[in-house]
Amino acid sequence: MTPPLRIGGGIVLVLLALSVLAPWVASSSSSFAIVPFGPLELDQEQILAAPSTTHWLGTDQVGRDLLSRLLHGGRQSLATGLTATLVAVLLAALLGAAAGARGGLLDTAFCRMTDVVYAFPVLVGAIAMLGQGSGEDPSLPPSVRVGLVIGIFSWPVLFRFVRSEVRRWARSEFAASARAVGAPSLRLALLHLLPAAAIPALVPASFIAAGSILAEAGLGFLGLGMQPPEPSWGNLILDGMKTVDTAWWMTLFPGLFVFATVLAFQLVGEGLRRHLAR
Repeated sequence: MTPPLRIGGGIVLVLLALSVLAPWVASSSSSFAIVPFGPLELDQEQILAAPSTTHWLGTDQVGRDLLSRLLHGGRQSLATGLTATLVAVLLAALLGAAAGARGGLLDTAFCRMTDVVYAFPVLVGAIAMLGQGSGEDPSLPPSVRVGLVIGIFSWPVLFRFVRSEVRRWARSEFAASARAVGAPSLRLALLHLLPAAAIPALVPASFIAAGSILAEAGLGFLGLGMQPPEPSWGNLILDGMKTVDTAWWMTLFPGLFVFATVLAFQLVGEGLRRHLAR
């Protein structure tokens, strides 16, 4: 295992663990709490308090503990990023496998569709959908809804990678032998060629995860992600911008969490690339 993969994977695991366990480690009612404050709990005597031994990362405009809100906000931000990555991977895998294995008109149609989607930057496309309300669905949690929208605009790069890998494997002796015994093209693509391309595809998938986290933060900053008072890293940065001159901690620490997460996923991708290149 390469050093970037170890470091990046370790950071990702720590952030995931803290986010998943946030209701227990950041709560006033849990005996396991490291941070004895809930994300919505007010401390009227500590409004815009600087980092201290009581509130490790300070408090916001109404006295809520920033560290608690960051840990709980990580649940929303990471859930959005992972949902977007899953959607992008599924779309790219299915369409890329079909296009790479069949070729012809199907390949041409999927490639032109990819060009259309690729023309829209992820953040611009997500803003267009969420800003018009087309991404709203009260039956879905906000993190899942935003993740779906980001994922819809994130799959083209991975599609091209999967398509290229499947086309390479489709010309192999293994694929020729499968066709000789009558294996259908679609079955060959999904059960044999796609798994062969799956491991190399983890590299661009990790970069998609990093981009999705960054896109979620951008949408939250623009007020299109998780809505207050529920925290996410993006809307915490937005809150901090209102008092950036007097309460530096409100923008610094959410920004550092986003930076660490994006860097961690990029290190995972670089580590996987180096490992597969050996």
